[in-house]
Amino acid sequence: MIPSRRTRTLFPRPAGARLLLLLGLLLAAAPAAAAPDASPLTEESAVRLALSRASLADIAKGGLSVAEGQANAAGTYENPELAYLREELSGASATVEETLSVSQRFDLGNRRGLREEAGQARVSAVRRQEEAARLAVAAEARERFYEVIFRQGRVKALAEWVERVEQARALVLRREQRGDAAAYELRRIDRERVVADGWLASERAGLERAGARLEALLDGGGSGAITRASGSLLPESKPMSLAALQAATASRPDLLALGFELEAADLEGRAAARWWIPDLRLEAGWKSADVGNQRAADGLLMGAAVELPLWDRAAAIARVAAGASQAARGQRALLESELRAELAGLHAEAERRQEVATRFEEQSVAASSDLVRMVTRGHAGGEFTLLELLDAYRGATDDALRALELAHAARTARIELDRLSGSGLP
Repeated sequence: MIPSRRTRTLFPRPAGARLLLLLGLLLAAAPAAAAPDASPLTEESAVRLALSRASLADIAKGGLSVAEGQANAAGTYENPELAYLREELSGASATVEETLSVSQRFDLGNRRGLREEAGQARVSAVRRQEEAARLAVAAEARERFYEVIFRQGRVKALAEWVERVEQARALVLRREQRGDAAAYELRRIDRERVVADGWLASERAGLERAGARLEALLDGGGSGAITRASGSLLPESKPMSLAALQAATASRPDLLALGFELEAADLEGRAAARWWIPDLRLEAGWKSADVGNQRAADGLLMGAAVELPLWDRAAAIARVAAGASQAARGQRALLESELRAELAGLHAEAERRQEVATRFEEQSVAASSDLVRMVTRGHAGGEFTLLELLDAYRGATDDALRALELAHAARTARIELDRLSGSGLP
């Protein structure tokens, strides 16, 4: 009897091969299609995304268009007037006269030109106001970005605390099973874990909110900001010198805008002060008249007229211009005075906060790490109690959180210093 042979195929059948290939392609493509943007979100990119929003561009362009339209309207010449007049008399001496003329009014005092210059000054003021708005948006983007970085650090520090407590609990649990640990120790460490878990959950909620606020400011460009945000919370370098910052304030957009507003008000006042210079009206045309006996005569018509400036009709405009000039001058002087006083104090605060944060981070990290290692080894050998171990863990966590608070305060002071000096735009 010949035994039967079982044949085994080394390769799958064509239909099965196609199915496996299709599944492989789907599995390979699925992560790429579903994966969110994983590129790091830096301070620079966050500010760029916040400033590139279409809504901000619409607001800026709309305000600028309004100012430019008003300036163009102020500088527009009056249109010439085309007039036709027909006079017909009936009776024994019936006559017919027809007149066709064109007249144009001329501004001898150049009030139109001055009002146009004032409008252009207001256009420049609107441009500077738009820069001031962008400066505020950039500062807000930096504040929200570093709020996320701050919350990330707190979550990380608390997660490390929870992990250390879990490791200690596992050690105590093994000792209790061997009969080397009291039930109190397990209860005490469970209480510590509850506190750590609750604090961590609260901080994670704070991180979620900070991430949502940042994403809202970036108009969708900051999707996944909680995990994508990356940067150093502590400023990398010291702030500029006080003299350099004070020199930079002269270019603050809001100060420049007030300067242009003042210029526009002065130009409006100059235009109003020329009320006594009359406008000149010139007229030219053609006139035809019936002179009787079926005859007609025609000829050129020319004329000139000036307005008699008996009453000052621009007094109200002059008063408005004077008030606007006074207000702009006062606002600029007040802002300059506040800047001089506030900038010096904020510069000293920013320097001091950075020094304190840097020194605390350098000293506390090493000391806390050494203490945790020493107490952990000592507790494993029976040298330290559980309470001393938990106290070391909590102290290390407190130091890490305090270092983050100091670094965040230093960063906030730097952002405010850049905004105050007008150097916060990228």
